Amino acid sequence: MQHQARFLQGSISKHVITMSATNAVGLSAIFMVDLVDIYFISLLQNSAYTAAIGYASAIIFFTTAISLGLSTTNSAIVSKHIGQKKRDLARQYVAHISLFALFFTSFIALLVWIYAPQLLSVIGAKGEELSESITYLRIITPSLPILALTMQMNATLRSIGNAKHAMYATLLSGIVNALLDPIFIFVLGMDLQGAAIASVIARFSALFLSLFYVAYKYKMICLPKFKKLPMDMNIISHIAFPAMLTQIATPLGNIYVTYEVAQFGSEYIAGWAIIGRVIPVAFGMMFAVSGAIGPIIGQNYGAGDFVRVRQVLVEALKFISGYCLVISLLLSLGQESIVNLFSAKNESAHIIRIFCQHIAITFIFTGITFVAMAFLNNLGYAKYATVLNIAKMTLGTVPFVTIGAIYYGAPGILYGQAFGSVAFGLIALQLTHKVMQRVESSQKEENIDQSSSY
Repeated sequence: MQHQARFLQGSISKHVITMSATNAVGLSAIFMVDLVDIYFISLLQNSAYTAAIGYASAIIFFTTAISLGLSTTNSAIVSKHIGQKKRDLARQYVAHISLFALFFTSFIALLVWIYAPQLLSVIGAKGEELSESITYLRIITPSLPILALTMQMNATLRSIGNAKHAMYATLLSGIVNALLDPIFIFVLGMDLQGAAIASVIARFSALFLSLFYVAYKYKMICLPKFKKLPMDMNIISHIAFPAMLTQIATPLGNIYVTYEVAQFGSEYIAGWAIIGRVIPVAFGMMFAVSGAIGPIIGQNYGAGDFVRVRQVLVEALKFISGYCLVISLLLSLGQESIVNLFSAKNESAHIIRIFCQHIAITFIFTGITFVAMAFLNNLGYAKYATVLNIAKMTLGTVPFVTIGAIYYGAPGILYGQAFGSVAFGLIALQLTHKVMQRVESSQKEENIDQSSSY
C-alpha cells in the first residue's frame, strides 16, 4: 500500500489543527485516566497516598520523556522519507528505531526498578510515602518498553498522516485504564498497587492496537535488516540521544521542583501532585501540538518546500497561544471546583489556587518552547534543542525556583518556575527563527548549485 505525503498540499492551518486535535484526544485519554487515578486515590482520604503518586510520577515523567524523545526521532526520520517518497526506507527505519527503543528503554527500566528507593528518597519521599511510591513505581516501570514501542507505532501512524488511528490506540488505553481503576483500587482493595496494575494492562492494550495498524493495515514495518542495522543505528543515535536529552530536561526540572516542594511538607506535595495531573489534561492540546507538527514539518522539509515549513511555525504559534489563553481563563474561573473535586484543604488548596490564578497563563511560553523544539529536531538541529532545554532545566529552573522557595515558600517555587519558562520561551523562539533562516539560505544555495550544474 503506497501512502501519499498528504502534508505537501492543502491548508497548513487545517493540518496543524487536525493533527493536533487527534493527537490531543489520545493523549488526553491517558492523562485523564491519570487524573482519575489521583481522584480515586484522594477518596481514600490518605494524603500519604496522594503524595506517593506525586513522588512516583516525577520519576515516571522522566522515563516517559525518554520514550517521547525516541518517538521524536521516528517522526524526524520517517516523515522525511515519506516526503521524499522513499517508503521502503521509511519502513526499514520504523523497524530499526523500534528495536533501538526496545533495548534502550529496557535498560532504563531495569536501572529505575533497582534504584527506585534511592531515587525517591533523593527527591524527598519518606516513611509511608516512600514505601508506597516504591511499590507503585516498581509495578509500572517494567512496562516502559511497552510504552516506548506504542509511541513508536503512533509516531509512524502520524508520519504517514493517519493520526486518527494513533488516537484510537491511546483512547483504548484510556478506556481500559478507566474501567480497571475502580475495580482494582476499591473492589479488590489494592489501593495504589491496583492503580499501577491497571496502568500496565492499559499500556499493553494500546500496543496491540497500534501494532495492528502499523504492521497489518498499513504495512509500515518490516523485519530488521541486520546488514544495514549498524549504519542505521549510527544515524538513529545521532538524532535519538539529543532528542532524549531534550525531552528529559523538562522532567529533570520537574524532579527538582518536587524536591523543593517536599521541603514544605506532605500537604504541599499532595497539592503539587494534583497540579501535576491537572496540567496534562488541561494543556493536552499544547503537548499534542509539538508531536503533531513534526510530520508536517518533516514532509515539507523533505520535499524542499520551505514556504510551507514557515507557515507551519506561524499557524502552530497562533493555535497554541489562543488555546492556552482560553484554558488559563477556564482554570482561573474553575479553581474552586478543582479544589473541591479533590477534597484539597489548607496548603494543598492554597497551591492549587495559585496555579490556577497566576501560573496557568504562562503556559503560553511553555507551548512556544515545545513548538520551537519540534522545529529544531525536525530541521536537523537536535543538538540545539538539547542545549536549549538543558539550559532551561538548569539556568531557567534551579536559580528561579530556589530563590522563590527562599523568599516566598512553596508558592514561590511555582512563580520561579513560571518566570524561567517565560524567559526561555522567548529565547527558544528567537533561536528557531535564526535556524530557519540558516536552513532556508542553505537550501537556496543548494538549488542554485544544482541549477548551474545542468
